Amino acid sequence: MRGIPIDKSIAQRCAILGLDFDGKEISEDVKHTMEAANALKSSREDVELDLGNSGTGMRLLTGYIVGLGEAAILLGDTSLSKRPMKRIADPLSEWGAKIELTNNKFAPIKINRSELKPKFKYHLEIASAQIKSCLLMAAVSSGSQIEIEEHLISRDHTERLLEECDGLIKKEGKKIFFDGRKKLTKKKIDIPKDFSCVAYFLAADILTGRINEIKNVGVNKTRTAFLDILKEMGAKIEQKNLRIISNEPRADLKASIAGPLKGVTILGDMVPNLIDEIPLIAILAMFAQGKTVVRGAKELRYKESDRISLLLSNLKKFNPNIELREFEDGFEINPKEHNMNKDLSITTNGDHRMLMSFAIAGLRINKAINFDDTSCVDTSFPKFFNLIEKCYQ
Repeated sequence: MRGIPIDKSIAQRCAILGLDFDGKEISEDVKHTMEAANALKSSREDVELDLGNSGTGMRLLTGYIVGLGEAAILLGDTSLSKRPMKRIADPLSEWGAKIELTNNKFAPIKINRSELKPKFKYHLEIASAQIKSCLLMAAVSSGSQIEIEEHLISRDHTERLLEECDGLIKKEGKKIFFDGRKKLTKKKIDIPKDFSCVAYFLAADILTGRINEIKNVGVNKTRTAFLDILKEMGAKIEQKNLRIISNEPRADLKASIAGPLKGVTILGDMVPNLIDEIPLIAILAMFAQGKTVVRGAKELRYKESDRISLLLSNLKKFNPNIELREFEDGFEINPKEHNMNKDLSITTNGDHRMLMSFAIAGLRINKAINFDDTSCVDTSFPKFFNLIEKCYQ
């Protein structure tokens, strides 16, 4: 299936580290990070970098610039400027960085010239690959040694890239040790298709009864808990041609279902591995038999939107009969017989995952949905609507 972008998490890391990769199918987030990384390299003075909507790009690039000892200002769009940045500023400041946040919380981020300590230890309370990777990027560019202990294991793309490029990195349980004094070997990285984008087509196949084989999909185990959830809901998942290239596993995937969908319970330890797919799970839950519960997902409130509140309000618009409970860290869905509004309008607040999730829901009822914003899909999946039309209409 052509048009599915390469994994944007891996691509942005490659862009910051100066690693070559095939950039034919990339999202706007990756473009912004590539442009910012290139502007940083070509600048000899204080530089202003626009990261658009890319929270990954902003947080990882902040670490990398701090490690260089350079000065810069990092900007983002309206959505990104509301997302929390103190979570990276605090450990970097503890390490020796001089960083100023807007209102002590948000971007724009002003990075002043500073020097990091040669050794640093940090215990990561939040299960966040972005905070972890921000610190590892700082260690790379500063040539420092760092020890990070995770509370919960998060995405490990950065660790895999550093290992692929002959970096001195090792893992012992939840601890990561990296010695940035050894320079990385620059290589061309083969990046698989983005699993978080492929997830929409797996869900669409389950809801419509179609079957599409999607080749060369990233199946890193820190990203694919969604497959386990699909199986628990009653779906059949086929993985073929499993192999590892550029230190990242990939496979060809198919999803199908023979009986009704079933509700599921998702609790804290499971959440970091499927944070991007939770809105999509909520869509599947609307058409399932039995209750679905998600807890331990407070991080959803700090994404492109408050994904918990916005998701539930849109579910109610989609089916006024549905029974919902909202928690600070999640929600409960008790599906009811569908009674869709005649004019179905969904609010995205510029959140690409909200838009794509409800577009998939529309396939099940074969009904057009009005969205307040469709341009936000370019953030992660520029050809989304083209592929939906090609595969399901």
